[in-house]
Order: sequence, then structure tokens, then C-alpha cells
Amino acid sequence: MKAKKKLISSASRLFHEKGYNNTSVQDVLDDSSVFRNNFYYHFDSKEQLGFEVLGRRMRWWYAYVIEPSLDNHELSPSQRLNVLLDRVLSIGTSKGGERGCPFGNLAQEMSCIHETFRQALSDFFSGIAARVEECFEEGKKTGDFNRDLPSGEVADFAIAAIQGSFLLRKTHRDPTIFEKNIEMLRQMFGRWAVPVEHWTEKKGADG
Repeated sequence: MKAKKKLISSASRLFHEKGYNNTSVQDVLDDSSVFRNNFYYHFDSKEQLGFEVLGRRMRWWYAYVIEPSLDNHELSPSQRLNVLLDRVLSIGTSKGGERGCPFGNLAQEMSCIHETFRQALSDFFSGIAARVEECFEEGKKTGDFNRDLPSGEVADFAIAAIQGSFLLRKTHRDPTIFEKNIEMLRQMFGRWAVPVEHWTEKKGADG
């Protein structure tokens, strides 16, 4: 199992740095110091390794980003979205953020040439957008957000804005552009929020 972990760790980093197509099995073997026969003991192909890396990255994303934010129902919907942006910001401004978003990178590289990768990434992004939309919809019911908020459209825009921010961060090698874009997104969410005093008045009127 140590060999498998080394292979996945090396492949994860190399795919992120160089891209999936620009990383060969030999590159992974050299980086991990694992013999070729050990590679094929654990994986049938580079593609299988790629999906293993992708699955692990997705699980990490849910554990680090989604669970403490959108899945934390001790927070109000608006608080959950702010924590979501905080978590994304910490990734985008980190040293690893210079390499861009691993999901966005892979989507740009593979979506036109590999249908299975494209579908997996489409499902991943759609799933996150759906969770954001659900949070907005709950916020409309609790009074956190205006009832005319177009939840689905704003959720899709948020995912697009985050991915665009990763792209610019990678291109310019400048974390401040990521910070500014996330702050703009936070302000946009805030414009749809119901003012606290209005919600207090509403609760009083409702008894």
C-alpha cells in the first residue's frame, strides 16, 4: 500500500503542475521511486490512476470546503456561504493556488477529448452549484436572502467566478487578484441579503 500511496501522491502533484497529458507513467514512476511492475500491480492504466487521483481530490474538497460550510447547519445560510468563500480563498491564495484549480485545469485539458473525465467533472461542478443553490433557497425561507434571488443562476455564476479567479491567479501568479474577486463575490451575495433590522421587524410583525 505504501507504493500505491506514493504513486497517487506523485501523480496528484504532477497532474496539477504539468497536466494529465503531459505527465507520463514514467514521470510518475521517477517521482515516486516506485517500480513499473508495482504500478501495474495497483493500476491497470494511467487513466485508472487519473480517476483515483480525481476521486481523492473530490473527497478532500468536500471534507475541507463543503462540510465546514454548506453542510454546517449550525450556521445560518448566509454564514455558510461566507465560510465557503473563506475556504475557497485559503486554497486560492496558498502556494498551491499558483497551479490553478486542479478540477478546472483538468476540465480545460480533457473535456473536449475524454468524455468520461468530462462527465465526472461536470457532475462535480453541478453538484457544488446545486448545494449553493439549496443554501440560497433555504436562506430565502429563513429570511437571510431576498425572495426574488435567482438562486440557480447566482449559484452557477459563483462557480464560474471562482474558476475564473483560479485561472487569473495561475496566469498572473498574483494571489491578490484572487482575494479581490472573492471579495467581489462576497459583496454580490451581500446585496441579496435581507438587512438584519428588516428581518427583526418582520419577525416582530409575524409574532
